[in-house]
Amino acid sequence: MARKSGTSAQSKKTGIRPIYVVFGKDRRRAIDTLDELTDRVLGDADPQLALTVFDGDDVTLSQVLDDLRTLPFLSDYRVVVLKDAGKFVTDHRGELETYLESPSKTGVLLILVDSFPGTTRLAKLAKKVGEVFDCGPIKPNQLPAFLINYASEQHQLKLDSQAAGVLIELAGDDSGILTNEIDKLAVYLGGVNAKRSQISTEDVQAVVGQNRQHNVFSVIEAMTVGNRAEALDRLDQMLNQDRNAEFTAVGAFAWHFRRLYSARLLMDKGVGASGIIKQVGIWNQKDAFVRQVRQMKVKQVASALRKLMEIDFASKTGGGTVRAGLEKLILSF
Repeated sequence: MARKSGTSAQSKKTGIRPIYVVFGKDRRRAIDTLDELTDRVLGDADPQLALTVFDGDDVTLSQVLDDLRTLPFLSDYRVVVLKDAGKFVTDHRGELETYLESPSKTGVLLILVDSFPGTTRLAKLAKKVGEVFDCGPIKPNQLPAFLINYASEQHQLKLDSQAAGVLIELAGDDSGILTNEIDKLAVYLGGVNAKRSQISTEDVQAVVGQNRQHNVFSVIEAMTVGNRAEALDRLDQMLNQDRNAEFTAVGAFAWHFRRLYSARLLMDKGVGASGIIKQVGIWNQKDAFVRQVRQMKVKQVASALRKLMEIDFASKTGGGTVRAGLEKLILSF
């Protein structure tokens, strides 16, 4: 009864719940969601008086529960944020379940974890008395709508589906990288184009056109026409220009080869160029993409994808560098 009474009092008064759990591998989305929830719960309260942030590895259960049960000062709630709390949740699952059966009426717990299996009793309790937010990777067919919404909500900018498609082609399918690119576009439009409120395809190409995915496309373009020297030179430029490129290059290459694989399967089924462009979702460099598809066989693309998996595994287990692996892929293609 105490649990229902406490939760009901929070919900009826402001819609604030006693617990919010944010989980998922998309770190950027998870952090943004956590920040939005924190702002929502705090409202106009002074964070110095109403907010405590803990790292899951550096806090005890008693510290968390004591803070939640301490009466707030000059605010409606005391907010406790627990970041990177996977181990904490595992170690104190039973105690957290007990707490959620009778949560504090004025304490709000926000938890950030990588995973939160919905079959556990803790997850069921969290959903019952609070809210759980899944920030897993966004599916490719949902990315354009996600970006359009992000541009509108975060920057009050209009992004149409074509510009969103070009952005995805140039920057890849990592939502964190994509939202960073929209942030850059917002700065760009707020500078030399201060009066404009729409992101055009020309803007995307101007700001994002020289990024990693674009460079990957140019490397593969050279590979498909058999110009190994040019492909190696472009790869070298890409890795030298961006110090972070080696950490994400394999994913960028794999993303493009997966699109080529899907396109080649369609071509083998008799689908024409325009149909392939539409079904795979190509907004930029359409002729070059179709040319790449025509010059490759399914077995070639599948072999490249398999080798990229091997490069990724080797780089993570000390079996070789990404640069060396990609150079070998180019030479053997």
